[in-house]
Parts: sequence; structure tokens; C-alpha cells
Amino acid sequence: MLLRDRHIKKIAELVLKNLKDKKLITLRVKEGAILEGIEKVIHDDLMAEVKLDQEARKLLDNYRGQIQSGQLDEQKAFVMIKKQLAKDKKMVL
Repeated sequence: MLLRDRHIKKIAELVLKNLKDKKLITLRVKEGAILEGIEKVIHDDLMAEVKLDQEARKLLDNYRGQIQSGQLDEQKAFVMIKKQLAKDKKMVL
């Protein structure tokens, strides 16, 4: 699921506020630079998941015959493939 840029920005703001409120970080650069970094990490993570979904869908095509014949549930197979790909790539979903 992709988030709009405004949602990513809001999440980044909340993360930074939480870290500052709990005194878990000390800012050495401008807050704007830190927010941009957090936003980039969130965006990059979302894009990695999109790529993982695409790869899982591509692999799922190998089972199209079994899905069409009813031997295999498409959604369950997709989730299983995606989980295995994530595990192989050491990604946390």
C-alpha cells in the first residue's frame, strides 16, 4: 500500500517528535534535514515493498494453471510467495 507524500510527511513529523519528546536523540543538524531523511527512508521502504509485490506477482504466474483450476488459492499463494521473498531478502513486512 502506497501512502501519499503528505501522509509520509506527517508520519516523519510524528516519528521525530516522539524521538525528541523521549529525549532519544540530540539534533546536530537542522530539523528539516532530519525530516527529509526520515521521509526518504519511509518512501524507500514503501518502494521496496512495491517491488517485492511485483516480483511475487511474477512468480505467481508460474502457478496460473493451478489457480484457474481451483487447486490453489491465488491470494494465499501470493502471501506465501511474498513472505518467502521477504525472508530471502531479509526484509521485514
